[in-house]
Amino acid sequence: MAGCRIPLVLLACGSFNPITNQHMRLFELARDHMHSTGQYKVLGGIVSPVSDAYGKHGLVPAKHRIAMAKLALQTSDWIKVDEWESQQPDWTETVVTMRLIASSVFVEIL
Repeated sequence: MAGCRIPLVLLACGSFNPITNQHMRLFELARDHMHSTGQYKVLGGIVSPVSDAYGKHGLVPAKHRIAMAKLALQTSDWIKVDEWESQQPDWTETVVTMRLIASSVFVEIL
């Protein structure tokens, strides 16, 4: 198994109100660190903005946060925006979002 690295996908859940350069930089730092261990291969990154039901004061509507995130990431070839969580009528626990994304990523890898 020498040289075999564990595939993984980085996930950031949050309000992204708005997304910033530092959010994107965190993905780069995390990817670089995981690769530097020699144990992991980062397949991609996913930004998952919360739904409007999150209830944070001053939260910009999800459709606008999604649009901002997509614009910010349009030059990235490995980080994408997942809209599922933002479209839910109720606040979603992070673990629920993680499981859904993990199952969809697993299907894509196969």
